Amino acid sequence: MTERPEKTLDIPASYMQVLAHYYRAEVYRSCIWRTRLDVTTNWAILAMTAAFSWAFTSGNREAHVLFPITSCVMLLLLIIEARRFRFYDVWWTRTRLLEGHLVVPALNPDLKLLQGNWREFLSNDLLLPTFKLSFWEAIARRLANIYIYLFLILFLGWIGHVYTGADADGNDWVTIGEFLRNCRYRFLHPVFTILFQVSLFGVVAGVLLVNWKARNISGEIRRKDPEAPNWPV
Repeated sequence: MTERPEKTLDIPASYMQVLAHYYRAEVYRSCIWRTRLDVTTNWAILAMTAAFSWAFTSGNREAHVLFPITSCVMLLLLIIEARRFRFYDVWWTRTRLLEGHLVVPALNPDLKLLQGNWREFLSNDLLLPTFKLSFWEAIARRLANIYIYLFLILFLGWIGHVYTGADADGNDWVTIGEFLRNCRYRFLHPVFTILFQVSLFGVVAGVLLVNWKARNISGEIRRKDPEAPNWPV
């Protein structure tokens, strides 16, 4: 007796109804956590906008300190969002499994299905849920999607504020001394401010580069590898 092909699924009709409701539940979960991600992202953009508005309209040369402070706030929001993204990725992975192994065969019964024991994987994950992304991979994913651009805008805004606030004495170019003088904030030495800003952006960019290949960081919609026979679900 030949083994029944996998594409027939061999799932009783009563259980298919359970799976249909379960699929709706997983989609709802992923949507809820997607909304939570958007909330922290909106907070980050709002904080950046407030820093630019206050710094460039206050007329105070020392207002450039708002940019490193906002960068620290942005770092905290990134950590919170990375934690939320790890939870979102759990529900998103389960949803993609159901779509790839239940919806796709219903749409195209003759299509060769993906390989791997997806039922065992999904059932084990329901019994003992596990994260699919490490914390640093989640950090890199959110950096690649949006946060690296926010950090870059804040860094350039800090340079622009210090530069425009320097007294060039009628010269076309601001001297290094004038630039350093404007980097000072009260009792803080200007070198400390510069090292903090450069170090913070360097660490953020380094984390992104080191984890760039983690699960093909290119956003949530992933393209199929031309050399792969099947979709990586």
